[in-house]
Amino acid sequence: MKNKMMPGVVFLFTGCPGPGDRIVERESATAFIKDKQVCVVSPLEPQERITAIQINSDKSNSLHKVFDDKSVYIPKGECLPVFGFKFITGERYYFACDVQCDKSASHLVTADFSYSKE
Repeated sequence: MKNKMMPGVVFLFTGCPGPGDRIVERESATAFIKDKQVCVVSPLEPQERITAIQINSDKSNSLHKVFDDKSVYIPKGECLPVFGFKFITGERYYFACDVQCDKSASHLVTADFSYSKE
């Protein structure tokens, strides 16, 4: 009996998503260099607002900004704000922003890219 229960117990504690878990939808964004600055292109629709932005490097610095008082709208096709974040050549970056919508649940807009000045 012990041998049959062990796989079940291990499965329960592995962190696999189940029927009661909240899974946040993700939407990919494009990143490129525009006027010597990183530009992550906004995919936002008019009813969507950014409530938080996070930029992480695989090696060094990071930025976490939460808009507690007032969410931000960036029109579709424009660059999402990076708040003067300093990107370092040769490093890999992970960009995510939390998006709230008037009509549906929140989701993440994400981009991952390597920075190069060339």
